[in-house]
Amino acid sequence: MTKDSIEPAPTTAQRVLVLLATFNGARWLEEQLDSIIAQQGAQVTILAGDDGSSDGTVALIARCAAAWLAAPVLAPSGHQLGAAGNFLRLVREAPIAGFDFVALADQDDIWLPGRLARAVQHLANKEADGYSSDATAFWADGQRRRLRKAFPQRRLDHLFEPAGPGCTYVLSAALARALQQELRREPQRFSGVGYHDWLIYAFARTHGFSWAIDDVPGVLYRQHQHNELGANFGFGGVGRRWTRLTSGWFRSQVLLIARLWPAAHDDVSARLARLSLRDRVTLAGAARQCRRRPRDQLALAAMLLLYVLR
Repeated sequence: MTKDSIEPAPTTAQRVLVLLATFNGARWLEEQLDSIIAQQGAQVTILAGDDGSSDGTVALIARCAAAWLAAPVLAPSGHQLGAAGNFLRLVREAPIAGFDFVALADQDDIWLPGRLARAVQHLANKEADGYSSDATAFWADGQRRRLRKAFPQRRLDHLFEPAGPGCTYVLSAALARALQQELRREPQRFSGVGYHDWLIYAFARTHGFSWAIDDVPGVLYRQHQHNELGANFGFGGVGRRWTRLTSGWFRSQVLLIARLWPAAHDDVSARLARLSLRDRVTLAGAARQCRRRPRDQLALAAMLLLYVLR
């Protein structure tokens, strides 16, 4: 095993629909498409959703689709949706029937050999419906760092964070169908969601679907100035997250997710909305159930007690 590959687990060739969201990613896209098509142990079909690219991305996908028998690009939405909206539109409109699994793909990453077969086998081993994994962040200068997400899941972690980078997600057909039905029912309910991966994980956890987080990275997660958020390394990544925490954005997203399915979330939504001293103390005491990584649990508790989380 090399540092840039994982051993494919034994598996039958499952039919996997890969939902690829694109926006002005032509400079990276072909390398990503190559890595997806090269996956062994699975029958891969790609469906792309473009968010109004002007750099030749759509033409590149068309050429690749013709060569690799991938699915076509969704018809243009008519207006820009952003990364989360683009992915949710893909899930809502994708022809899921006939596929065993649905995977999400960013335009600028690289899938390691055997990554898809391992995900499918991991889902079977864990009897789970949703899969995510650690990833390896990499930069143009050759720097690489492990992005660790495989910490034990907590009772309320889905309200406060996704299950890892959305580019590592693989969903069973049952979970994908249920999610699609939910998104189609009242699509306007989800218009304010900032991150599709957070929403998908919360939906799974609140609707009886189990989730497995793998500690073996299967994706090279490209870092560049156009990342929607990127890995939490360096002053840039930390600064962007700090702004979200102190500006009220993070709190508003937690409340939005909690209110989508309120019956599943005890009184967290009410306490977070009020955020009185008593509420902050209570939530700080429950921080171990709100985040998976121990240091994130401590940070959340401290921010609540110091009233930094707005």
